[in-house]
Amino acid sequence: EPCIVQMQRMLAGTSDTISLAQGIVHWQPPEGALVAASQALRTPLASAYCADDGLPELRTALEKKLVKENGLNSSGVMITAGANQAFMNLVLTLLEEGSGAVLFAPYYFNHLMALQMTGADVVINSLTPELQPDLVGPCGLEEAPEEILEKALKRPNMRMVVICNPCNPTGVIVPTETLEKAAEMCKEAGVWLIVDNTYEYFTYDGVEHTCVEAPHVINIFSFSKAYGMMGWRVGYLAYSKEREGLLDQLLKAQDTIPICPPVLSQIVALKAHQLAGRTWVKERVKALEHNRQVVRSALEPLGEGAAGAQCQNGAIYMWVKLPEGCEDDKK
Repeated sequence: EPCIVQMQRMLAGTSDTISLAQGIVHWQPPEGALVAASQALRTPLASAYCADDGLPELRTALEKKLVKENGLNSSGVMITAGANQAFMNLVLTLLEEGSGAVLFAPYYFNHLMALQMTGADVVINSLTPELQPDLVGPCGLEEAPEEILEKALKRPNMRMVVICNPCNPTGVIVPTETLEKAAEMCKEAGVWLIVDNTYEYFTYDGVEHTCVEAPHVINIFSFSKAYGMMGWRVGYLAYSKEREGLLDQLLKAQDTIPICPPVLSQIVALKAHQLAGRTWVKERVKALEHNRQVVRSALEPLGEGAAGAQCQNGAIYMWVKLPEGCEDDKK
C-alpha cells in the first residue's frame, strides 16, 4: 500500500496533524492563471477533448521553454495528467513483462509501483556516499558489487534506467557530468535513460539543475509543485524527435488511459507559464530556504547525520538519519 494512502487513512478525521508523507507546496497557481480558468470554464473548449498529446499552444510554449531553460533543442512534447502519468506512459510503451529496469535506492516509490504493476524486472542500484547514482563503482567490473549501473547494464533483459533529478526523496541534484556519463553508458548498452525533472526549479546553495538530450533519453517535467498545481494534474515528457515512431507508440498509452489531459488544467498551465514562469517559481523556492534551515536546526541535536548531508541542495525533501534505536520507522 502506498505510504501516502497509509497516512491519509491514519489521519482521517484529525485536524491538528500534518502529514510529511507527500510533497506539496503552500502556494496557489498564479492569479492570472486562475482568472483564465474562470473565464474558460463555460466555454465549449473546456468540456471537450483536445489532441491526445495536449493543446498545441501549450506544447509549442513548452518546446520553446525546453530550448531556453533546459538546453533541449530537438525534443517534442507530450502533455500528460501529471508526471506520474508521463512515467506510466513510458513504462507501458518501452517495456514488456520481464524487461529490466534500474532504480537507484532510495527511489521515488511511484516509479517502483509503476514498474511492478507492469511486470518489469526491477534492479535496485545503490548510491555513492555523496548520494549520487553509483555508475561504475571504485573497482574493476569483475569485482564490482551487483548494485552499480555498469554491472546492471550487462543484463540481457535491461531496457530502462531511471534517475530522479533533483532526487525525491534525497534532495540531491545530479550534476551534468553524471547525467552525461549515465547517458553514454545507456547508449552503449542500447537502454533508455528516463530522467524525472519534477523539481527542476527547486535548487539551493547556488547549485543549478541541468538536463541531457539524446535519442535514447526522455525527460519528464511537472507543473504540480512549481506552480502549486498538485490537484490540476499537468505534467509533460520531452522525447527526441529523432526517434521515428516513438510518439505514435506513446499515444497508444495516452489514448487508453486519459485520452487527453484535462483541457481546463492545461489552460491554467499555459497561463502560469506565460504570466509567471521560472522567475515567479524561483522567488517562492527562495523563501523555502528558511524552512530548510529551521528543519536542520531542529534535527541537529539528534546527532551526526540527523540533519541531512550538505550535498542535499534540491527538491523539498531532506534525507536524514533516524535516531539510534529508531531504525525501524514502522514501529
